[in-house]
Amino acid sequence: MRILEVCVDLDGGGIDRYLLNYCSRIPEIQFDFAVVDNKIGILEPQLEALGCHIYRVPRQRNGVRANYNAIKKILTETHYDAIHVHLGYRSVVALWCAKRCGVNTRIVHAHIAAEPETTKQKLIRKGFTVLVKRLATHLAACGVDAAKWVWGEKAYSKGQVVIHNNAIETTKYAYSAECRTAVRAELGIADDALVVGHVGRLCAQKNQLRLLDIFDEIRRHRPDAVLLLVGRGDLDEAIQRKAKEMGLSDAVRLLGVRDDVPQLLSAFDTFVFPSTHEGLPFTLIETQCNGLPAVSADTVTPLVKLGEDVRFLSLDESDVVWAQAALAAAKRGHDLEGACRVAQAGYDIDREALRLRDYYMKAIEAGTK
Repeated sequence: MRILEVCVDLDGGGIDRYLLNYCSRIPEIQFDFAVVDNKIGILEPQLEALGCHIYRVPRQRNGVRANYNAIKKILTETHYDAIHVHLGYRSVVALWCAKRCGVNTRIVHAHIAAEPETTKQKLIRKGFTVLVKRLATHLAACGVDAAKWVWGEKAYSKGQVVIHNNAIETTKYAYSAECRTAVRAELGIADDALVVGHVGRLCAQKNQLRLLDIFDEIRRHRPDAVLLLVGRGDLDEAIQRKAKEMGLSDAVRLLGVRDDVPQLLSAFDTFVFPSTHEGLPFTLIETQCNGLPAVSADTVTPLVKLGEDVRFLSLDESDVVWAQAALAAAKRGHDLEGACRVAQAGYDIDREALRLRDYYMKAIEAGTK
């Protein structure tokens, strides 16, 4: 049984880690990937070690025909029982190609909700969503909000959308005092320094430029504070430039893409997440598993909140209010019951992988009838 997963990249973002976590636990299925990013993602070696083949296809914005032909080449040269597209309403080309190539099981996955858009963009999204729903045989989403926003209230209420939890290896993300000490020693950070953390693609959606303003306010109260940014993206240079202009270069560290996020979470004192829009963010499940207190924008669905380790704030609140919330959160320390709570809420990868395996097999079986 073979499935082609279509996504933007495999560089350690939420969707990418979701795919790695699941694919590594379903040996009954051969997973391959079609990605539109030319750079080699940090997760690619791990997936290739599992036997996954990774194809690179042109971005649609560089030519829809070229994108279509690249996917067609993959699907005609190798038999796939299903295609699973993680591009939301932008999945039209891949789904249309899969249908034309005789792939009877076509799953499309929504990972985002309430993305800011103009009236024109909304009309385009709505129009393409109609096409996507006609071309797909199965609709999926990372959470209820994403399901409703992308596929519609009616589709969700009729049970036409299946929610797949962004599950994690809970024991791996549990808080570790040993990891905290080791990571801080590696990074040259004092044990008693305040560490503000953030994990996410460096882009407008994740709002790291606003985070710098919040951190600047935190430093007024805690001059020893350090901001650690994990990830990379379009804003790398803009963040470095703004940090320099604010006199924060020595306190703001861009760590790039890392494969030791669980250990880093233990080294943080608080997590600040001012995203402009999200679906159900994988990162906040990880922080809660670690018991790390977080302050998040209320653009995030409240369904992500599993205990008292996440506080929501409006992006309209001042930097002062955000800074005060982050400082208060840091005083709480890590919640040692976090991993247990996350597992009980249905986000343990070993349990959810079995559910996803059965979902794939039933979907493929239905497509052969």
